[in-house]
Amino acid sequence: MRRRTFLVGSAALLASAEGSSQQALDAAGELNALATQRVQAGKETEMEAILRDLQAATLANDKGCLRYEWYRASTPQTYILLERWADEAAAQQHLNAPHVVNAVEKFLSLVLENPKAVRLTKL
Repeated sequence: MRRRTFLVGSAALLASAEGSSQQALDAAGELNALATQRVQAGKETEMEAILRDLQAATLANDKGCLRYEWYRASTPQTYILLERWADEAAAQQHLNAPHVVNAVEKFLSLVLENPKAVRLTKL
């Protein structure tokens, strides 16, 4: 799996939604998503260090980021990202940010597959 394929897949996940793109945005125009990332057995410590750095850099640098939190799931080798963006443009800019590109380069050899993501609409 290559960085470009991984990032293109991530962008497509953010851009796609059940129904229209407008339906996946909250009334305030915010974009909410949940992503799941699986990693190879034995690589959890290495992955967690990368994800902590990515989380800190995203929260410090990405305009329009309202929430960006990685969690270790109860399912082994699985991490969950909860993210909220002021709008879709902010989320797309995040994917091209240097700290994201750098993190993806670091963890590509650790992951089992591209992330799985769903967009969420707040009730």
